[in-house]
Amino acid sequence: MSIETNGTLNTSGTPESYTYTESYSVVYASATTYKVTITSVEAGQSITETVWVLRNGTAIAINFAGENLTGSEAQSLIVGAFGGFTEQIQADSEIGFYTATNFFHSTGTSTVSIGPTQVSVTTYVANNLPETVTSCGSTTTLTAYSLSVGTPQGTSSPLVTYEHIAGSEVVNGQTETFNEVIQVMSITVA
Repeated sequence: MSIETNGTLNTSGTPESYTYTESYSVVYASATTYKVTITSVEAGQSITETVWVLRNGTAIAINFAGENLTGSEAQSLIVGAFGGFTEQIQADSEIGFYTATNFFHSTGTSTVSIGPTQVSVTTYVANNLPETVTSCGSTTTLTAYSLSVGTPQGTSSPLVTYEHIAGSEVVNGQTETFNEVIQVMSITVA
């Protein structure tokens, strides 16, 4: 899987921009372990790491800068190795929220190729823009919104294949502005 993320976040009066791509590929899968190669590119820097993860999700080792590490030292590095996918995971966890019919609606479903994989994708737009949503003690006003959710053929788990969200959020009396895009560039079903 390969993702590309970019955006601007303004929490203290100074906008901060970011752009990164991250991809991972399964080198092998045994009865107990996955060996995964992760490549991240941010600010022109490319980093490749190899991680060994048990099938139950426990990360056990990482090859970082040519050195194999295990134990607690490896655990902190493994979290960082998958760091680029945290926005993807966050977006996936909010699919129900960002497809709620009282704020958003589907414009249709189509099958598209994302890398070598066919994916059935449903696209959503806001019922109105700007759209104000209140949830969990915060108020978010969306000024731009586009979401595509897909389920790769041969799987049952939906994932956000494209998301563009911009607007502002008031949390504890502080206003934060944001403009972010997440796009899945390639999926290979193992």
